[in-house]
Amino acid sequence: MPDDSSSREAAARTHEVLTNPERLRQLRATALLDAPTEEAFDRLTRLAGKLLSAPLSTVTLVDDDRQFYVSCTGFPEPLATLRETPLEFSFCRHTVVLGKPLIIPDVRGHPLVGDNPAIGQFGVTAYAGIPLLAGDGHALGTLCVMDFKVRDWNEDEVSSLTDLAAAVSTEIELRMDIRERVLVEQELQRALIMRDEVLGVVSHDLRNPVHTVSLASAMLLELLEDGPEHAETRQHLDIIFRAAQQMDGLIRDLLDAASIGAGRLSVKLGRHDADALLHAAGDVLRPIVEEAGLRFDVDVAPGGTAVLADPNRIVQLLSNLVGNAVKFTEPGGTLRIAAEPAPDGMQFIVSDSGAGIPEDELAHIFERFWRAERTSQLGAGLGLAISKGIVEAHNGQLRVESRVGEGTTFYFTLPTVADG
Repeated sequence: MPDDSSSREAAARTHEVLTNPERLRQLRATALLDAPTEEAFDRLTRLAGKLLSAPLSTVTLVDDDRQFYVSCTGFPEPLATLRETPLEFSFCRHTVVLGKPLIIPDVRGHPLVGDNPAIGQFGVTAYAGIPLLAGDGHALGTLCVMDFKVRDWNEDEVSSLTDLAAAVSTEIELRMDIRERVLVEQELQRALIMRDEVLGVVSHDLRNPVHTVSLASAMLLELLEDGPEHAETRQHLDIIFRAAQQMDGLIRDLLDAASIGAGRLSVKLGRHDADALLHAAGDVLRPIVEEAGLRFDVDVAPGGTAVLADPNRIVQLLSNLVGNAVKFTEPGGTLRIAAEPAPDGMQFIVSDSGAGIPEDELAHIFERFWRAERTSQLGAGLGLAISKGIVEAHNGQLRVESRVGEGTTFYFTLPTVADG
């Protein structure tokens, strides 16, 4: 048996390893302490017992003050139900401290484990344990087998136990990865919710003063007398008015984005003529398109078909899609908006002869705050995300087809309404 000095050194080493903060953090991260049994671990524990013909087998996690059995076979009650013991009953703590396999044919009188009360209380005579290592090398526990008789554990048995321990470690790492991803996803969702709440509050609080600036500048423009002596003042007031209008549009987009993110975008659905909707949008958008040097076509299939829609939201949607097309279409190009019958309603189309969208960007264009690196246009990156939200609020789907160098086409369908 070891002398007092070596015993104290061994105890200090055991305490140092078992209480290591990083090891304990990894141990907690498994989320397996005090967790219900799982068939994946039970299967490996049973297999270990069968392969080594051992009556007792366990997957054990070693905490700083106890050992917990993630899985165990052959244990008597109440231990099989409790699934934990104090550390003085633990052979596995020594395996964890060593950080390598501990193979003992006869534990009785063994200098490392000979004082374990499990020897007398449960009749344990032989032990073989393989450490379960975390990714950073810390031993979290063991896969071990025990017998009530002396065992000369052979090389094949130890090799089989080592392979099974690797499988257990993989199961643990898989659960840690899944749990970490879930936690990251939850944190991301909390951050997104907080961001949208802040955007909503800030946008709402900004709207009143921006409206005041817009109204005041518009009023001053009306009151300002004509004449060259007022030209500079009129120019400055016009800049203020346009900036306020631009800010109001951005605030509206932020509020809409927050509403879409919360699943509560407001739409007022009613029966409206598809032809009238398209031409109303065309009248609003034509000056913008033609100012950019583009040809603008508005095409509607004859028939006076009525659709179920919120006209203001549809004009907003078409404005976003057309505005996006204008950014990426060179002067001399063509932009077309159209409506045509489809099997599931009336299909609306916005197409351009612009630069097109690279395939690697198509998956991102409907994401909030995403902007193509190739554009020199400034913006919040909300237009297409809001467009998608508007279409989905109408129980539709916004689709896109694009070829680089040839142009882009967006499609969405609105449900038709029968006459009468």
